[in-house]
Amino acid sequence: MLRMSWLTVEYVKVPITKGPPELTELPVHMAILPQGQDPASGDWKVAAWLGTAVAILIGPGTLFPLAKGGTYGIWVKITSAPEIPVLGPYPLHIT
Repeated sequence: MLRMSWLTVEYVKVPITKGPPELTELPVHMAILPQGQDPASGDWKVAAWLGTAVAILIGPGTLFPLAKGGTYGIWVKITSAPEIPVLGPYPLHIT
């Protein structure tokens, strides 16, 4: 389980190990929700590729200001029509 401080502002990254060579050219979104919740359409936020990892900023002042002591699921959605794989949840605990 990934652990991060609730005070940090940094990228949370999910390495993507499978896919076509042009994978990093595809649109990607992430959702970070309390553990046990599935993402709905409004939960997805535009993410970025950092090498072969998908990343988004978390922490105070970002789209994801996560609560101290919370456990969350990190979700990744890659749009490659007609396929739209949804990966996760990957566990994240905020200390």
